[in-house]
Order: sequence, then C-alpha cells, then structure tokens
Amino acid sequence: MRSGPDHSAVLLLGNYRPTLPLSEMFFRRDIYVIAGNEGCDHCAEYSRFVSEIWIHPKVADAKEFLSALTNLLRDRPEIKQIVPVEEAFVRFFAKHASDLPKHVRIAMADAQLAQTCLDKVELLGIAGAAGIPVAPYRLADSMDSLHDALKELSYPCVVRPEESANRLFGQKALTLHSDLDRDRWFGTWPAEQRSLLLQKKVGGIRHNCYFAADSGRICRYLHAIILRTDRQDGSGLAVEGKTIPPEPTILTYSRKLVAELGYTGIGCIQYLVDEERDEVHLLEINPRIAGNHVIPEYCGMALGEFLVDGADDAIRYGQPGIRYSWIAGDMEGFKSELLRGALGPGQAILWLGRMLRNAVRTNVDVMFNARDPLPGIVNLLDVIPGIGHITRLRRREGGARHLSRLVPKARPGISFIKAAGET
Repeated sequence: MRSGPDHSAVLLLGNYRPTLPLSEMFFRRDIYVIAGNEGCDHCAEYSRFVSEIWIHPKVADAKEFLSALTNLLRDRPEIKQIVPVEEAFVRFFAKHASDLPKHVRIAMADAQLAQTCLDKVELLGIAGAAGIPVAPYRLADSMDSLHDALKELSYPCVVRPEESANRLFGQKALTLHSDLDRDRWFGTWPAEQRSLLLQKKVGGIRHNCYFAADSGRICRYLHAIILRTDRQDGSGLAVEGKTIPPEPTILTYSRKLVAELGYTGIGCIQYLVDEERDEVHLLEINPRIAGNHVIPEYCGMALGEFLVDGADDAIRYGQPGIRYSWIAGDMEGFKSELLRGALGPGQAILWLGRMLRNAVRTNVDVMFNARDPLPGIVNLLDVIPGIGHITRLRRREGGARHLSRLVPKARPGISFIKAAGET
C-alpha cells in the first residue's frame, strides 16, 4: 500500500504496545499507517502493518513538537486522522488540538473531558460526590505538606505523581509503611515532581474495565482482573490476568461515573477490590487506549473500530474466561526485582514457576501476534541480557541510517520520515 492524495493515512503517536493492534486494524481498512518513534516499547518499527516511522521532537517539548507536527501535516495532506496512543500525547492534544489543521481528526475523548480525567484530584472528587467509593487522599506540593498529609492519612500510604505519565524514582507508585520509608525516599522533595498524590493504601487486586461510551452511556464493556504485575508488591504493569463476566456492583459504578462525566470515547476504569472485606475503591479512569488494548480486541470489543466509526445502539460485552499474559514484561519484572533485592530465593522460584505456567496456558499475549510476530520477538529479545543490548543498539543505528529517507519504500523494509529541523 502506498500513501498519496488518493489514499488516506493515519498517524499513531506513542510507540507503545497498543500501536500494534491499532496498526493492524487500520491496515485492514486499507489506511496507510505512519507511527511516531517516541514511546516506551519501540515496537512499531518492526510491524508489517506500519509503513513509515516519523522521527520527531520529544512531545515534552510542546513548542518544537507542535511545529514539527504542523509541518508534517502540511507536507502530507493525506493524513486525515491522528490517534494519540500514549498518555503524554493525550495530554498534548487536550491542550493543542485547536492549533492543528481542521481537516485532521484527533481520535480521542473531548479535550476538556480528557483533562478532567487526567486530573486525579478532580476525578476523585467527582467520583466521591457521585457515591463511588474512593480511598482517602491528599495532594502535596512540598515537604511540609507531604508530612502533614501522611499524618492525616497514616500508614501504609501510596504516593504517586499527580500526573500518571510521570514516574517517581522510576516507579509508578511507592508504598510507605513508616517514617523510615518516608525518610528513605523523601529526605528532600523530588525536584522533577510538581506535586504528589497521597492515598491511604487499601487492599485488594486491580480490576480493569475497558469500555466505549456515547454521551455518558456505556455501549461496550469488558471486565478483567490483574492476577500479577511486574512488581513483587503488586504495583506496576500487568503481566498476567483474566477476563470475567461483568460484576454488577462495579458495572453500576462504571455506568455512574461515565454518566457523571458525559463520556464519549473509549477508556479504561481501574478499581481495587478487596473480596475479604467486600470493599471496592476507584483508582482512576484512563481517557485513552489502554496499554493492554489487545485484550478487549481479542475479546470482541472492537474498541479500535469504535474509535473510528463512533457509537452503535446495542450494548456489547467482551468475552469472559480469557487468560492473558505479557511474557516479556514478566521476564523484565523478574530481572528488575531480582537485581534490586526484592526477591528472596523462594520468591524467585515461585515467580519463575508462575511465569512458565502462564506462558503455557495463556490465550493471548499483549505483545505477540502470530500475524505480525517480529515486534513480539524483538520485545522478548530486548529482555535477555547481552542480546537486549545488541537489539537496542541496532535499533538506534537503524534509525540513524534512515534519518535522511523522506519517502516510503516498498515492502519488505520500512522508511523513516525526518521531522523538520532534525539532523
């Protein structure tokens, strides 16, 4: 497939796991797929469904990125749609969508809605007012306010960046159990953080509710539970889980929250569920394509199509009983936890046993697709000591070699578009 004036193209921004199923969906619709290079997974450049990689300035440099994107859209008028895949790009378009050409559709939730959902404090306030249970929380922007918040909430307490796209000392969240933990991590205020969200730690496992909604009405819904993550303490990214039938109480809360927000678009609502105490607490709602987007797609939700086509009348529930995995993430988590001393010998053996068991009985892996195997294979090789260093080096060298290529070339192979100003 070639790009051109008579052939529409889509630009996927965020080189991230969901880029793969989205690329396949657009490819099968005979839409030319261009993907941005920035992202945490670096998988799109190996996909047979992606025809070009756009090398661009970091989205964190909003002015430079906007200039490069404007130039690209001027030079490539066949780009009719942009899909922000990673949260950093959702945040960017929530602020700058109006600065782009009107003929380009940004496939995401309304800008104001996205900003409301990404503001964790505002969202928790809306949910609490609607009768949806949330764990007690406080916002801190200095050492004094952090100490005061910990006194009010007491231990154990979960601390995370106010902006979920950020990391706190390389992690999504930290759990503090005592003043010793507080002093270990927060001798001084972390300079890279504007503010931190502190929340009373509640028990339970994470439940992900993938959905599509139209004007505050849920029309597609899949309930999944996370059985293990890449962190020993249960924080971090999911590496094993399964889908279940919709749980009535959580479905009621999800409908209430979506209606309260007047939500239109796709997203993922996360809860913590403590079955022993019969407690449910809302964690957050992600107004974007979920990191494990392949799961609702595998279960028949067609959220990618909803993103393009919009609503239909009948409600659709995803298939329960599907086990999913992320083997490469599982291996990376094991390696990381072992190196930082979080696993004893028994825990390490148990982790390896669970990983092997999960690899055998999984229905779907979030990175590996037999129709497009190379991204998953490279993702796996990246984790292996020695080999991972070589694959990452070859990726950097490949990008450098192709920087000057401005036009797509026929398969096999891939071309790289250079953003204006790149050298």
